[in-house]
Amino acid sequence: LCAGLGVGLLASATGEPTLRRIALGVEPIGTVWVNLIRMVVIPLVVAAVISGVAGLGGASRLGRLGVRSILFFLGVGLLGILTGLALARVALPLAPLSAEATATLRVAATAGAGDVGQSVQRLPGFAQFFIDLVPANPVRAAADGALLPVIVCAVLFGTAAAGLADAHRLAITGLTDAAVAAIIRLIGWFMVVAPLGVACLAAPVAARLGWEMLASFGVFIVTYVVGCVLFTAVVLALLVRFAARMALGRFARAAAPAWVIGFSTTSSMAALPAMLDVAIEDLRISRPVASFVLPLAATLNRPGSGLYQAVAVVFVAQLYGVHLGAAEYAALTATMLVMTLSVAAIPRGTVLSLAPALLAVGLPLDGIGLLIGVDQVPDMFRTATNVAGHLTAGAALARGEGESLT
Repeated sequence: LCAGLGVGLLASATGEPTLRRIALGVEPIGTVWVNLIRMVVIPLVVAAVISGVAGLGGASRLGRLGVRSILFFLGVGLLGILTGLALARVALPLAPLSAEATATLRVAATAGAGDVGQSVQRLPGFAQFFIDLVPANPVRAAADGALLPVIVCAVLFGTAAAGLADAHRLAITGLTDAAVAAIIRLIGWFMVVAPLGVACLAAPVAARLGWEMLASFGVFIVTYVVGCVLFTAVVLALLVRFAARMALGRFARAAAPAWVIGFSTTSSMAALPAMLDVAIEDLRISRPVASFVLPLAATLNRPGSGLYQAVAVVFVAQLYGVHLGAAEYAALTATMLVMTLSVAAIPRGTVLSLAPALLAVGLPLDGIGLLIGVDQVPDMFRTATNVAGHLTAGAALARGEGESLT
């Protein structure tokens, strides 16, 4: 990762054509590596969820674990939002934008407002989101990468399998367990070339952005990055230590491979196979609990996204000179908490999902266009924070189910 970032920034800083061609030319290698990981996500989720639900021991335990999971996701998401709002209120005013910078950014925001408006219109409303939970065609939902409907379908199938006679139930769980084992072996092969894949992803990103683009949004980006670090090192660490009752060093070492994949690919789905592997093999979470909680967490548990939206809204308010009072912060918190559970599975979905929060406090949607332009670096930290949150949820909920995690 550091090597790829170093090559990309050096190419951007020096402007050397050969170095820049190298930094950009390795991108297909990184893309192929990401595609290898994503290739196994849907089969792994389907097999793991069916196996996990069928092995949980009945609908009562499934319902209890499901309710606990949703409550945990909401609680951690709320903590992420509050962390972002508090940090943004303290940090952003320390480096106010100049009049010239504000004017330039507003012009740039207005220029991209048309594309943003079209993208926002494509976001599903709550009613459509609810309808889409039950896919008319599960195969098409899987092909579209809509993971939550696939999980719903797999949960229903697994629940039905749990009620079958032992011979039939064991036949299904034996098949899905074997499929999970084979996919995890595939993932092990992919991880052998992970350093090369990560470097080939990082180099072109750094070469395209360079220092100038990062510096123009430096305060916003630094505030968010610091927020992610603090949230992971304080909030998630406390949950690991006291809710999961696990040593932080052990958790950090186990989570590192999944964290790096999430950081470099900016995709929780791409990191999901690695998360399942480390959760079962290293954190010693039982396969049924890990197979149910982690896919659900990757879809609904986004504390990094809530933290980002909180910092971003305060930044846009500062950009347009809008004062946010207690009522506005309350409206923002409620709106963003709902949106973190329903971020659209599209590129930059977290940024586009800012629209309801901005509208809730009377801010223009034009600011979304600016944030999309510099979202690569925040997206890396956002995904890494989400991945840490997914594994934290898995460990804490497994401990709540009475597992020893040893």
